Amino acid sequence: MNYLLLLMNTHKYFVWIIPFLLFVSNADGQKKPTLLNSSLTKPEKAVVYIGVDNVISLYGDVPGKYIRMERSGGPLNIRPGMKLRTVLKYTETGFDTIRVFDNDKLIIEKIYEIKRLGAFGIGVKEMRDSLLTKEEFLKAESLELYMPNGFYRPKQKISSYNITLLSSMGKVIQKIKVDGINYSEVLKIHLDKIQPGISIQFSDVKANVGENKMLNFDPINIKIK
Repeated sequence: MNYLLLLMNTHKYFVWIIPFLLFVSNADGQKKPTLLNSSLTKPEKAVVYIGVDNVISLYGDVPGKYIRMERSGGPLNIRPGMKLRTVLKYTETGFDTIRVFDNDKLIIEKIYEIKRLGAFGIGVKEMRDSLLTKEEFLKAESLELYMPNGFYRPKQKISSYNITLLSSMGKVIQKIKVDGINYSEVLKIHLDKIQPGISIQFSDVKANVGENKMLNFDPINIKIK
């Protein structure tokens, strides 16, 4: 039977929950409990962002009978699932402290800095280098949005763009229209043209951000080495 009790004490909010419903046993031994923000490219960072969902989960093994979590900045609503998980939204910069207790023993205290979102950029998936081998470029398979000066992982998806293959002298070899984020399929018939020295330009890149709004991005160039 699940027991979920929210207790409000002045400005602090608490959640009690039975941990064996939340934690999967680890065959290799216990993992030290930690808080991770899965909305980030580096989930371990103590950073949250304004205006977006910050999904923070408790990972690891907790040997005690009850787990209590408190947040200094407002109510803490627990989402259902195998992990102790909460989704936090912010409207102002500042700091928010999350504490996790094993009964009355403090086991985690993490101070999150609340930041504004920066401008999004575009790049080849999981790569930020503009000089790639043919194998690296084809393995990446798609474009993605990212935040150049931060850690937030955008949920918005690229909807369309153009690819132009350029010779080392800047001459146009091929132009291709792509719908969606994946370029690997449309390039299959042009693999012989992707050779060291050529440049691949992504232009007219559009991303759907909801409510019939589109983001447009400046072109980027990837050179094949």
